[in-house]
Amino acid sequence: MNLIYMAKPIYGGWVTFTAHLCLKYKCELFKIAKRTEKRKREYGYNVQYQNITMDNLLQKDKFVITAVDKHYWEYLHLFPKGTILIIHDPTELKGKQNEIVKLIEHFKIITIRKTVQEFIKKEYNIDTDFLPHPFYEYQKGNEPSDYYSLSISRIDFDKHTDLILEANQFIPDDDKKIQIFGAENRLYVHHKLKDLNFHDYWHGKFPKTLPLSHEGKDLLNDCHFIVDMSIIKGDGGGTQYTFLEAIYHDCALILHKEWIEQGDTFQKDHNCYVVGYTNNVGKEIADIINSPLDDKYESILKNAKELLKDHIQVKWF
Repeated sequence: MNLIYMAKPIYGGWVTFTAHLCLKYKCELFKIAKRTEKRKREYGYNVQYQNITMDNLLQKDKFVITAVDKHYWEYLHLFPKGTILIIHDPTELKGKQNEIVKLIEHFKIITIRKTVQEFIKKEYNIDTDFLPHPFYEYQKGNEPSDYYSLSISRIDFDKHTDLILEANQFIPDDDKKIQIFGAENRLYVHHKLKDLNFHDYWHGKFPKTLPLSHEGKDLLNDCHFIVDMSIIKGDGGGTQYTFLEAIYHDCALILHKEWIEQGDTFQKDHNCYVVGYTNNVGKEIADIINSPLDDKYESILKNAKELLKDHIQVKWF
C-alpha cells in the first residue's frame, strides 16, 4: 500500500496517524513534490518518505491519502476513483462545501471517529466508513521520566491549554505540576497564556520518536496522568493518539466532559477521569492530581487497556 501525506503540518494527529499506519503495515510513504528524489528523507517516528512528482506517483497503485490540506487540493482530482482518503476532523471540510461534495464522491472516505462520520452524513448526506485509529506497538523505553503529570497535545485554542495552566495554580507540590510538551500556536500563547506562566511549564516540542522522549528518557514511562482538554466543535467522543499513547504507557487520562459526551468510548471514573462540571475546571484537574493513587486509579488504568485492544487489532488493509 502506498501512503501519501498531502499536508503542510509536521506535528499533530495527522502526522502521528500516518506514522502508525506506515509502521503497522510496512507501507511506503510519499510526499508530492516538483521533482522525484531517489533518496528518502526523515519523516519522524522511525518512518522515512520519498518526494515524488504526481506523474511518477500515478504510475503506482493502491493509494491511501492519509491527510490533505488546502495546499494540495489541486492534485486530488488526478487520483483514480475509489482512492482511500482519510478525514480526521470537521475542520478539514469547513468552508469548502461545493468542492467537498464533488471530491468526496470521487474517493472512498474513511473517518477515525464516529462523530466525524456522523458529521459528514448530516452535513453532506454522504456515507463514509469508520475505522479506529491504527496503533503500532512500539518498544517502550526503560528509563523512567521525571514527570508525574503531563500534557502532550498541541498548544492551541481547541486544546484549551489555559485550563491546564490554571490547574497548576492549585497543585502545591512542584513535582506534581503538569508539565507541557508540544508545538505551540503562538497567537494562542500570546492572547491566552501570557498571564498564566506558560513558559515556566512548557518544555518545547519533543522529538518525533516512538516512544516520545525527552533528554534520552521515555517521556511517558512512569508518568501518572496525561491531561488533555480537547474540545472540537462537531468532533469528539473517540480517541486521539495522545490518549492511546497514555493508555499504552499506563498513564491515567484526564479529559473534558465536552469531549467524552460526544460518544460512548470514554466513561467517567471507568476508563478515564473527567472534568468540566464546574466553573473552575482547573481546580477539578488539580483535585485529581493532588489525590493519592488509589484503587479507582488502578481500575481506570486496567479498563483503559481494553480500549487499546481495538486499535492494536484493527485491520485497515
